[in-house]
Amino acid sequence: MALTVDKLTNDERFSGDNVLQFLLYLPLGLVLMAFRIVLALILWIAAIILPNKSAVRQLLSTLACWTFGVYVKVKGSKDPRCSVLVANYVSCLDSLAAAHTLGTISLRKWKVPPFFASTLGIKNAAQFVRKQHFTESPSKPVLLQPEGGPTNGKGLLKFNDWSFPIGNRVQPIAITVERPFTNVTVHRPNDKIDVFPWWDALWFLWTPCSVYTLRALPALDRKDDSDQEFVDRMRQAIADALQVEATPWSLCEVSRPPAPPAPRRAPPAARRVQEVLPRVPLADIVRDLEKTRSVDVTITNFLEGITPYTPIPEPAVEPQPSTSQAPPRYVSPAPTGVFSKSAKERQMSFQEKKAQMIAEARQRYIEKHGLNVASKC
Repeated sequence: MALTVDKLTNDERFSGDNVLQFLLYLPLGLVLMAFRIVLALILWIAAIILPNKSAVRQLLSTLACWTFGVYVKVKGSKDPRCSVLVANYVSCLDSLAAAHTLGTISLRKWKVPPFFASTLGIKNAAQFVRKQHFTESPSKPVLLQPEGGPTNGKGLLKFNDWSFPIGNRVQPIAITVERPFTNVTVHRPNDKIDVFPWWDALWFLWTPCSVYTLRALPALDRKDDSDQEFVDRMRQAIADALQVEATPWSLCEVSRPPAPPAPRRAPPAARRVQEVLPRVPLADIVRDLEKTRSVDVTITNFLEGITPYTPIPEPAVEPQPSTSQAPPRYVSPAPTGVFSKSAKERQMSFQEKKAQMIAEARQRYIEKHGLNVASKC
């Protein structure tokens, strides 16, 4: 089945097939969430009072992994000569997994408290200065995720979101995450790129464990490639490692809200009834047809007042001068949607009323086109 842009996002949180297991785990998950919220408070206090040193940051990173139930496996090794790592984007805690195992700092557009940012291993992209960072932390590589936002991992978006120009040597990182019951990321129409997805993070607290796998791929050198050729090479390397397609779509196409549904067309049967009864509202016609499933029965219901309705007012028409006398016109009272009080009208057959309406329609056609048709005796 061909991959389409809507297949790159998750619309539902629940991902499992066994609903019974989910329901059995639900109370345990709530207890686990309460325990992890206490851990999060301890983490918050520790991040504020402890000094900003390497050993302390590693301790806080470990505590953060316990708090969110994150377990990380690393395949391959980090190239010490690479100061820039490039990875795909699958969740809001990719930065924590990479910081804990690879010692990286990730650039984000989120506006979060400083202690929370340092715990997750992120820096604000707008405030990041590359030269200053590598002067102060030469051994801490920068992790870039140029897709710009998370997907469900079934395809790779275009690499368009670059916080700074990449150098001549980068190392691609392929990230995958697995966990039971729920998806790590759910896409909502009102998501904003500069707001941390707290709702996704909350589900990390409820889930028993989220297993990240970080695969460090061989480093790539620019050689004689242009910027775009170099980017395409690293994107294809990550796509091959993940065994997914490098798609032609960007984040803005994935995040675009769905188009509004096309206006509902009236069914042919309703149009047939409206041709005979032009002053009956279409909604009333459709509602009655859903009950009767018959054009003739619906027409009879409106004519005999069985189905009440509010007639559509006729548009005002200015009188036009006429040189010839109009032929006599047989006028019948328009249906009012209420049961007639006249016994004669109640006893009039459906065929007679239909003949009257046909005569009226014929007369309207003659007047509209200015035809001079003599009435037949």
